[in-house]
Amino acid sequence: MRPILSRHCIACHGPDEDDRQAGLRLDTFDGATEDFGGYAAVAPGDPEASEIMVRILTDDEDMRMPPADHAGRLSDAEVGTLRRWIEQGADYQTHWSFSAARMPEIPDEVQNETHRVVDYFIDKKLEKVGLHRNERADPRSLVRRLSLDLTGLPPVAHSEPVQSAIDDYLAAPTSDNYTMLVDELLRTPAYAEHWAAMWLDLARYADTVGYSGDEHRDIWPWRDWLIASLMENKSYKEMSIEMIAGDLLPDATTDQKLATAFHRNTLSNNEGGTNDEEFRTVAIKDRLSTTLNSWMGITIRCAECHSHKYDPISHVEYYQLLDYFNQSADADRRNESPKLPVPPRRDLEIAEELKTKLVQLREAVFSQPEVWTQQRPVEVEGQSGTTLEVLDDNSVLAKGKNPSYEIYEVTFELPPHQTINAIRLEVIPHLQHDGKVGRSGDGGFILSQIWIEAERDGEKKKVPLKDAEADFAQPNHHPRTAIKEDVQSGAHQQGWAVRHPVTGYTDHHEAIFELGEPLRSDEASRYTIYLRHDSPWVRLNMGCFRISTTDQENAAERYRKDELDADRIELRKWEAMAAERVRVPIMQEKPEEGRRETHVMLGGNYLSHGEKVSAKLPEAFVPEAAEFRGDRLGLATWIFDESNPLTARVAVNRYWARLIGAGLVETEEDFGTQGTPPSHPQLLDFLAVSFQQKQWDVRELIKMIVGSESYQQSQVATAKALEADPRNRLLSRGPRVRLQAEVVRDQALAVGGLLSGKMFGPPVYPPSPIKRVVNAFTGGMTWQESTGEDRYRRAIYTYLKRSAPHPLFETFDMSSRDVCSMRRLRTNTPLQSFMTLNDVTFIEAARGLADQMLNHREQTADVATGPEWAASIEYGLQRALFVDEVSAGQVEVLSDLFHQCRERYRTRIKEAVKFTGQTVDLQTTTDDEKSRLVDRASMTVVANVILNLDGVLNN
Repeated sequence: MRPILSRHCIACHGPDEDDRQAGLRLDTFDGATEDFGGYAAVAPGDPEASEIMVRILTDDEDMRMPPADHAGRLSDAEVGTLRRWIEQGADYQTHWSFSAARMPEIPDEVQNETHRVVDYFIDKKLEKVGLHRNERADPRSLVRRLSLDLTGLPPVAHSEPVQSAIDDYLAAPTSDNYTMLVDELLRTPAYAEHWAAMWLDLARYADTVGYSGDEHRDIWPWRDWLIASLMENKSYKEMSIEMIAGDLLPDATTDQKLATAFHRNTLSNNEGGTNDEEFRTVAIKDRLSTTLNSWMGITIRCAECHSHKYDPISHVEYYQLLDYFNQSADADRRNESPKLPVPPRRDLEIAEELKTKLVQLREAVFSQPEVWTQQRPVEVEGQSGTTLEVLDDNSVLAKGKNPSYEIYEVTFELPPHQTINAIRLEVIPHLQHDGKVGRSGDGGFILSQIWIEAERDGEKKKVPLKDAEADFAQPNHHPRTAIKEDVQSGAHQQGWAVRHPVTGYTDHHEAIFELGEPLRSDEASRYTIYLRHDSPWVRLNMGCFRISTTDQENAAERYRKDELDADRIELRKWEAMAAERVRVPIMQEKPEEGRRETHVMLGGNYLSHGEKVSAKLPEAFVPEAAEFRGDRLGLATWIFDESNPLTARVAVNRYWARLIGAGLVETEEDFGTQGTPPSHPQLLDFLAVSFQQKQWDVRELIKMIVGSESYQQSQVATAKALEADPRNRLLSRGPRVRLQAEVVRDQALAVGGLLSGKMFGPPVYPPSPIKRVVNAFTGGMTWQESTGEDRYRRAIYTYLKRSAPHPLFETFDMSSRDVCSMRRLRTNTPLQSFMTLNDVTFIEAARGLADQMLNHREQTADVATGPEWAASIEYGLQRALFVDEVSAGQVEVLSDLFHQCRERYRTRIKEAVKFTGQTVDLQTTTDDEKSRLVDRASMTVVANVILNLDGVLNN
């Protein structure tokens, strides 16, 4: 009965007291039966005396309910249900999801095997409609389904011991071998990377801050924390509490504090002229909504402006809940403080290489004489008001005022018997400047000009500079431009600058400036280095720097050729990597004396304050005697309290949806009165209670689901099943869904033999048709394509810019990550085919698969003309589809395509070369080499078609 009232009546006659029509409330028994002067909306036991029936059935348009401009009439079936409900006493029951989950009755013969319990409830529902489950899918189909569902990768992508477990199961498809295969897949890093994507959607994770500027944000260490937590099988409860309130746990570790970056994924507006408090308020409202949506499946945003129209959360209770998040120290600042310096996680191979390299390079450097000598300034000054401080490591830190334009003066003593032929200027990232090398808003600097003056007995002489080199310079900003004698103020393309396309301004850099003539102590006792910042843009001043000197000749040229102090330079790079810290925005509670006041915001307006409130949980969900802390840790504790009816249900439903294709509650984001009821309520409660009893162990939950025969059944749909269960909500057949965006790409690369297994680290930039993104006020970014294995890393590591996500993600329905997304709604558009047929990554994957098909031919056949080409094509189909046998018709069609392409490319050899991606001098290429190019291009076309087969893109 409740769904009918919710759909047609509650919007106007529900909990929202400010928008309740005619004073009538139909969501409670007392409200529905209230006496309105001799009549009531509902008269229990007497439909004819119930005003609700009169209003629903009347032909008078002025009296009918719902009003014609609000909704259509109730159907005859709905009217009949309403009538019977009144006849039976109009009993109001608590909405199913707001009642505690109870372990249902289970027959003795199945209750000791949890996966059989899943089948028991599925079978009961199927029997009611005259259906039964399919037989188990064939072993190879089931292996592919498992591999893609659990790891997001096809079977061919795995190494030992997974391949061994696959072979064992295919040789003997027993339940024990199946369980061993599941266990091996769940132990792979690929499992953690795959399932992390679900959490990234919930966390609205991206590498930029959003809004019009959409600047870069270093938050990827939180993504790596998430993957690491899933790898170690941290419990759902522990991981969740750390994300909500890890900083408030006793003796919180760095990782527990880092976990709270979950809630620093909110958007930040750095546009000039915006109100920080307004957007801070938007952020904390988003955190509240995300928390209750992610863990309890409740929509709460409508209570921001008025009491919830459908669920038991009042306008006041919304702001009481908001107070839990209103005490965080962040405030929509440009620097995104508070931040936590975090040592980044590293891929195991890189971590081992780091240890080895440091030992080797330290030994090499120890045996070599020093090339550079650090100099400690005796005087420092900023001509326009900058405060310069000399630190213990001889570096100079700029503090205080940051003028629009500035010249640093740094003076050194020149000891006896010393000669200077070159100076080294190091720019050093510093926490004072948000871990960047410069003092500008984004952390950059431009050194417009550098010159040196030598001094002896009060007389000064300018020392010419003749050459310069740097370890890195952004385009049009080489340090050689900074040694000119005359530099025009505000000149473009002038001066040394170091904006890196990937790391921005966070790297330590150095420039070598070679003197035109040696500076000797017998000619000078002191010298001053002038560092001028006079670019077309203001406040682009260096943040922290250090000066060293050398007597080596031709220093700049030798540095350019890696002939000067190469081992020490390499050691510095590796030591910087070992000491690297990434400053990640985290949640941090304000001190007690600085707590904010929280008020009800009238109409949701942050400027319109109503009554003052404090942290309190909604009455409808909290037992009367229960007590919880009044901070985020108290909120997290309540979310996982055994009295909370929603958390476990929402969690198991989410995992069920990822494995089966749709949740038992299809509206994963809404378990309230407007959500869909569960297709199998007893199964949902069984899974929820079991999940809690097994200490919120996610792997055990997944094993329970995939261990069921319902999951393992074949995907064949009979005519009867299609009629009675068209959307497979009753699970009359095995799940079949199109792969999600990340898996579409990762599978193609894996089948093509290109996928990198490298884990963790900063985001990467795979090929994208979008090369330049322009944002208002910030200049945007250039998409600098990654090279080497970074080009082929898993999609989860791809840089995600909110204002311009990678086209693959948009095309294949990934969420925008602006707000929390509980589920992805799949679409089917021609753009998806255009992407997988034409995108550079998929063409490169097709080349990889073509090479494997050609290599297979060379290794297994006598390379004569004829049927061997068909065998190569058959091998490609088997690899992509993971099947033993392929259709002869498929092979024949693809063989015809291959030969058509050969004929075409033989007369268009340049097209063949281009399509293979190779660089070839055709004038020196032999006929045999040209023939191989034609074969490779033709097989790439075939491989491209294979990767676009329905059987490849669906699971």
